[in-house]
Amino acid sequence: MSNAAVFEGGLRGDRHRGLFLRKFLRHGRRVASLAPSSRSLARVACGGVDPTRVQNIVELGAGTGAVTEMVLARSHPRSRLLAIELDADFADILRARCPRAVVVQGGASLLASHLRATNFGRVDLLISGLALPSLPLQTRTAILEAYRGFATLGAWFSQLTVMPLVFWRFYNRLSREVRFDWALWNMPPAGVYHCRGVRSLPRSGQSWRERS
Repeated sequence: MSNAAVFEGGLRGDRHRGLFLRKFLRHGRRVASLAPSSRSLARVACGGVDPTRVQNIVELGAGTGAVTEMVLARSHPRSRLLAIELDADFADILRARCPRAVVVQGGASLLASHLRATNFGRVDLLISGLALPSLPLQTRTAILEAYRGFATLGAWFSQLTVMPLVFWRFYNRLSREVRFDWALWNMPPAGVYHCRGVRSLPRSGQSWRERS
């Protein structure tokens, strides 16, 4: 689910915020957010979306589709978007809200399997609403191994965060190239790490936090 504690407008946004809050109170860290992503953060998350070329784009933790909708609006008409969401209710909303997206209800740790099952032979951009540093080591490793295995040359990994720059060293060591774009209109202020070129994964028994 989206990691951004921010707001969408209108009645639809009110319904989605209420659903996020109920699920957060019920499931806690599994949801990891009190509300869907704002339009401000969604725009920043689309930093790697290129409307001039066809891309295969993957979104992890798509929530109720705030970022998904923005990606579809900004991408090339023939680009493909795979939106992965663990929660069944959120996945149903995604399918109704974003019919152009390929929506898979499932865990991010199975990213490689999801890519193969949906015939995504390559990934040009991966957008993550999941808090990567807080995920279990096995899940983090599975996500990044899949990214490394399917990413095209020059592919971007864009990570949403509501803890701006706190994990800069983590992402700087993780990737060969990193930039951070702010979403200052977010409440609280948020941003996106845009990473390219994942480095070697941690050795067995080595903590990710040790690397950061």
